[in-house]
Amino acid sequence: MVSIVGWFLVILLTGVIGFIGWWQWNSYVTLDQRIDRLDSTLLESAGTRVEKVLDAPHGSVVVPYVASSLVPIQNTMQVPVQTAPLATQNESAVRLVQD
Repeated sequence: MVSIVGWFLVILLTGVIGFIGWWQWNSYVTLDQRIDRLDSTLLESAGTRVEKVLDAPHGSVVVPYVASSLVPIQNTMQVPVQTAPLATQNESAVRLVQD
């Protein structure tokens, strides 16, 4: 009787490990298809992990093991940069010196 329970546990644990392996493999195989479809569930999916963000607003940070959330953007004032005045058509680039 003990050996039957032992074999049942071995088969059960092998099935669980096999299922987890299949689930991870399936997530890996379908990743490109989900990216092409712009699947928004990739951010919250347990089968994927975001390590790099290539297209995000300036200042975005990836924090591991934290669910994604939208954070309101603070208004930042940009200081205008002064540029040199452009040469107009009246002014020539070379100044003529007369004797």
